[in-house]
Amino acid sequence: MIHEIVENPNDFSFFIELGKPLSKAKSIKETFDVIMYQIGDIFQPENWSLLLNDSKTDEMIFTIVVGNNKQDLQGMRIPKGKGIVGHIVSTGKSLIVGDVEHDRRFDVNIDKQTGFKTQSIIGVPLITGKKIFGVIELINKISGENFTAMDLKVLSSIAEYAAIAIERSYYNQALQKIAWVDLLTGVNNRNGFERAINTRMETLKRYKTPFSILMLDIDGFKLISNKYGHSIGDEILKKMASVLKKTVRKTDKIFRYEGDEFIILMPTIDKQKAGQAKQRLLTQFKDFDKQFEDDIKCHVRILDYTLDTYDLAKLSSILDKKLLNQTIVEYEDNIENLGENIQPLLEQEAKEAQNIQAEKKKKYGKKVSLQGEFTFFKIHGHGSITVTELSMQRIGFQASDRHEIRPEDILDVKFTLKDKGRSVIKRRVIVDLVKDGFVQGEFYNPPPYDKDLGFYIFG
Repeated sequence: MIHEIVENPNDFSFFIELGKPLSKAKSIKETFDVIMYQIGDIFQPENWSLLLNDSKTDEMIFTIVVGNNKQDLQGMRIPKGKGIVGHIVSTGKSLIVGDVEHDRRFDVNIDKQTGFKTQSIIGVPLITGKKIFGVIELINKISGENFTAMDLKVLSSIAEYAAIAIERSYYNQALQKIAWVDLLTGVNNRNGFERAINTRMETLKRYKTPFSILMLDIDGFKLISNKYGHSIGDEILKKMASVLKKTVRKTDKIFRYEGDEFIILMPTIDKQKAGQAKQRLLTQFKDFDKQFEDDIKCHVRILDYTLDTYDLAKLSSILDKKLLNQTIVEYEDNIENLGENIQPLLEQEAKEAQNIQAEKKKKYGKKVSLQGEFTFFKIHGHGSITVTELSMQRIGFQASDRHEIRPEDILDVKFTLKDKGRSVIKRRVIVDLVKDGFVQGEFYNPPPYDKDLGFYIFG
């Protein structure tokens, strides 16, 4: 359902409605998706983006892009101080431009690169404390009307609310990262190891499978740290973790247990295979110290243990004995600053989810036969349809009546699922293919959460 623009930007009930889906968001990306969906639902722009600051270059990055030309804009960078976005960042003030052709602050280069025709823009800063970390920018209304002063007031209020939600999501995720991940090396920490052992107990008991661990440390690490300082020690630990990440299986888990002590948990691996894995790693670490200064000699030691299910209780005593005579070097884990690190953290989150999303995309799309109807968005005209292809992002249907549908048309479609509740799905569609009565298109601003459609497609 399309919301009417709120008359009072401080209307408390509006923000309650916005807060409901935000409370379900479990990551920064999901928080952004909810915010961008709500913005699209309220303002109906042709294109809307969330840009984040790259603290290393002071460029603004198109991090989340929705609407037309999103593939061309995604990841594009705007140099410091350039264009409407640059003006918003430098002044910290929201901005509305009714006609960009007559505004000297508008940078035409993006339109030239994408082929998009910008007519009007509103943009607002995202601020934490006194620092601007992002900008929300809306371009053109699909109705053809210009943005209004009331639009800008409402968007500014949403941006204040969104910044709070983003900040909360960021610090929640940062705290979780500290709880389970070693920030220096990026592998799991001791808490993560203990959690992994506890969660695998029942599985190991059920299937009675052996498992092995490799314990690695660096000979003379304490002396190296004392002589050359913690910065050199940090570099050695990071390089060691990097070698491990490239060498072990995807199903193996790497943990920095204490100081220079690393553990690799290898499920379903017996003693013979554990010995082979140990030899592979020793080969990788054979010339490990050659990448450092000539007088830094650091050799990696590896011990392997294979345990049956009943040996799990002995694991702690093995680790305690191994570490008994070691001096632990502590490294402080700090929660990163939001303004400087939210962009790289989001990139890391996206990278980690890439494989999962790739698997999901294989399942996207379902052959269906659902009855429905369409209505042109801007002109009078409608007709009945039979939906034959359906995903969370796209639709394909056969129009049963004669129609004048063309690529780039905007349609409102409604169809009924064949589920228990006979759920009615309503979507706005941007058409990108018309052939022999068959129409395909992408959903305009699909909601981040739609359990009815989700259960129907994946069930």
